[in-house]
Amino acid sequence: MQQGDIVQIIDETHPWVPALLVVDEVKSWGVQAYVIVPQKNDGSEQCGQYFNRLTSDKIKKVGKVVIGIA
Repeated sequence: MQQGDIVQIIDETHPWVPALLVVDEVKSWGVQAYVIVPQKNDGSEQCGQYFNRLTSDKIKKVGKVVIGIA
């Protein structure tokens, strides 16, 4: 697991299941990762990130980001 990997929550009891998240930091116990909330089509709200900390047994790597956001 490394920064920029895309993971999916596989824990059916987690409120964000089956969200896809981008790994921001790798920890000994799992990852800190975020979901990206896009800007509304009318531009009234900005893009944002919501962070979550997830243990390794609650996620599965499904890919890698191609374009990152700052």
